[in-house]
Amino acid sequence: MIKKFLKHLLVAVIFFVFTNSCTKEVDFNQAKDLVLEPIVASDLIFFKAPAIKFNVNGVELSTVRDSVIIDLFNRDFVVENLVKAEFVFETKNSINRAFNVQVDFLDSFDALRHSFSISTLASPTNNDITVMHTEVFENASLDDLKSSNKVVLTVQALSSGALLNDNTQGRIQLKSKGIFYLKIEVSE
Repeated sequence: MIKKFLKHLLVAVIFFVFTNSCTKEVDFNQAKDLVLEPIVASDLIFFKAPAIKFNVNGVELSTVRDSVIIDLFNRDFVVENLVKAEFVFETKNSINRAFNVQVDFLDSFDALRHSFSISTLASPTNNDITVMHTEVFENASLDDLKSSNKVVLTVQALSSGALLNDNTQGRIQLKSKGIFYLKIEVSE
């Protein structure tokens, strides 16, 4: 009988501990001023040009240009909550010629909002020469980025080095990713 009583007492104590130990007042008011700060990464631009793209009908082209429409900054959510952005660019050059890559950000009227360039060295052995560049957008440059809706890439073969023809080996490649820092404030 004592064993039965102790068994029931033990069960009652365990039940009491479990039901009362995890109770705590919940403050629902703390959700009124919620701040979320997510970081989002995304691939942005990919550009690849073999050496023969700089030669048309036996005539060397010194410049190749391409453009991309970006509609990310047409969204109110992004414009209101983006506090910083970083664009990380990687260029690989395996052509025996130095290049300059210019990146221009234009608004809807094709007005220049932001620009920078990346230089790559010639590759005499046709092995990849990799250059990394990070462009940080904060404050005024972030406002310029938010006003942009087009990116224009201009790849220019610099004058020093071998002439580019149909037999020229190698390619130049650019890829990039964007890292976007958001601050989302939710308040009543």
